[in-house]
Amino acid sequence: MRLNVKYYLVGLALLVATIPVSARTYKQSAVFTSNTSIGSTQLKPGSYDLSADDTKMELNISQNGKIIATVQGQWVKIPQKPRNSELDVDNDKITQVRFRGNDQAFQLP
Repeated sequence: MRLNVKYYLVGLALLVATIPVSARTYKQSAVFTSNTSIGSTQLKPGSYDLSADDTKMELNISQNGKIIATVQGQWVKIPQKPRNSELDVDNDKITQVRFRGNDQAFQLP
């Protein structure tokens, strides 16, 4: 049985079009020396891991490998990619997370 090349190429193109775009997860560690809040979550002094998937509007906060909070926010475009991950903190409240090498920042309400 002979396959028509056109139908084969159309089928291949449809298959490639249905493969989801792979999301990238950004991670950074943070150490807080005083009580800090992120969203409605209070963080005690200690070491935390922050991670965000660039296709979702949420930031996960983990400690010792366990997710202790998930906060909602949005991705915003920033002028240039930071060399290092950075946090914006205003009155002990995290307002923005910038991940190294990403031209978007995670903005918290």
